[in-house]
Amino acid sequence: MVGGGGGAKIGPVHLAAARQSGAFELVRAAPSSRPEVAATTDWGCPVTSDWRELLSAGLEAVSIVTPNHLHMEMARAFDAAGVAVICDKPLARTLAEVADWAPARPFVVTYNYSAYPAVREARRLVAEGALGELQLVRIGWAQDGRLKPGAAEGWRADPLRSGPGGTLGDLGTHCIHLAEFVTGDRVIELNAEVSGFHLPLPTDATTLWRFAGGARGSLWVSQVVPGGGKGLEMWLAGTQRSLRWRLDAPEELQLLEVAEFVGAAQAVPMERWDACFTDAFAGLYAEAARAVRGEASLAPGYADGVRGMRFIEAALASRGAWVGL
Repeated sequence: MVGGGGGAKIGPVHLAAARQSGAFELVRAAPSSRPEVAATTDWGCPVTSDWRELLSAGLEAVSIVTPNHLHMEMARAFDAAGVAVICDKPLARTLAEVADWAPARPFVVTYNYSAYPAVREARRLVAEGALGELQLVRIGWAQDGRLKPGAAEGWRADPLRSGPGGTLGDLGTHCIHLAEFVTGDRVIELNAEVSGFHLPLPTDATTLWRFAGGARGSLWVSQVVPGGGKGLEMWLAGTQRSLRWRLDAPEELQLLEVAEFVGAAQAVPMERWDACFTDAFAGLYAEAARAVRGEASLAPGYADGVRGMRFIEAALASRGAWVGL
């Protein structure tokens, strides 16, 4: 694993998920480029502050959980060294960094929300026609991370390290992948209104979608909603039924018919939510292992990562006009 040390939030999740999957063993790590941080990181394996030492360590796969500006330099180096790559999202800072390259080895992008069992079930129901003809897709995700103390500091608030996408990269790339993963369809046009409250980066965005199959969709992502928390919600409406899934009640998938009223799913306790989150991440790592072994896998691949970068670029370019995706 490269990155994830020094108090990073997502690194320990990757580590726990990889181990929980039973498919990976952590044998070497470069948890931080700061020697004093790397030296005090206890992950049960030899560590270094120089990630390039891992290129010749005989690894089968590597997880890259660093700031965005480092993703592609590392990914290309490990791919050239014959190592399969598992990379955090967004894939890079800009589309230009990824569009002219393709990996030679298996490559997985950690769009982890697609690994929730309820989301997989939604995908199956849509594919089987349980909703009838798909007409509408609506995804909303409210967070308050950009309002918290220190939000204006660190690499996420620095366009040179995070890229220009802001909330589009943090949340939007997850959502476009979720929509296309569940529907089995492609967004071919979008119309976006992007705003930057509190930071010189997008912190709120509303987009309209046109799908290749004729469905229409909308997406709202924001990181400036006080109390937003785990406010990810997905609705899919067909001619016969609709589906509803919420991140704060991740084990429940509602399948609804006309004139049927079902109350909102009850949010699960935090302990259970944390377990579900890690379980889904572990499921993603299990799919990643299948990809590494050359087996059929639902793990998001490099093309899915590039797709996310195209979404960011299109949304930023839209300025209230319809643009192709």
